[in-house]
Order: sequence, then C-alpha cells, then structure tokens
Amino acid sequence: TYSIVIKDNVYDDAIFKISQIDANLALEWSFTATNPLTCERAPDGTVQCTDTGEWPTGFEWCMSAPAVDRNGTVFGTSEDGNIYAIRQGGTEAGRFFLDRTRGAVYTPTALDDRGRIYALNNGELFVIGN
Repeated sequence: TYSIVIKDNVYDDAIFKISQIDANLALEWSFTATNPLTCERAPDGTVQCTDTGEWPTGFEWCMSAPAVDRNGTVFGTSEDGNIYAIRQGGTEAGRFFLDRTRGAVYTPTALDDRGRIYALNNGELFVIGN
C-alpha cells in the first residue's frame, strides 16, 4: 500500500493544511498552519517578526512537492518563510526560518543521501543539515 502527502489549502475559510491520505483517499492525518507572524532575516542573521494581524489563521503552504525521509517525516515550505518537519501522525518535529515571509513560491523540497534538506525562499536556495 502507499500514502500520498498533499497541500490541503482551503482558501475560502483560510485553513491551510498538509494532509496525508491513503491509497483509498481516506485521511490519515493533517497538520494545520497556525503561525501568524510576518518575519524577515536581517543582514546580521537575526530574525525579526511582527504580528500584523493580516494572517490570523496562519499562512498557506507554498510547495509544489514535499519531501519525505525514510522515517516518514514530511518536509515542506510555507508562505510564512519556514520549512517545517512534520512527523507521521501530523505533529510538528521542528521548523527552520529561511529568509522572509511571503518570499516563498510554489517549489519542491528535496533531500539528499546525507539527509540534507534543500528548499527555496525569496529566490535563494537553502541547504539545511550537515
């Protein structure tokens, strides 16, 4: 059998999820975006965030394809500027802020054989890991 990980954005209700469905298209789990902060990485590397009130339910997922590692952890980018690691079952394992909120485009995330994560934000390629 198999599962499929999908971006599950519901724009009319401003509910933005990553969901996993099984071979029969039944929902296995979902992870809902809830981060309302607009952030930007400063030239010194620090991250500065504000809550503008513009995105009270969180930002949409901006990915054309997530990446899934051998443990089933799903990696995907959000319009909030973060790449998220989501465990099987739909719980957040972690996130890493890339460059800026709303600098994301619909891009794939990739993993290499050393476990490094490749993601794009604001026209820049980020490689995360050793």
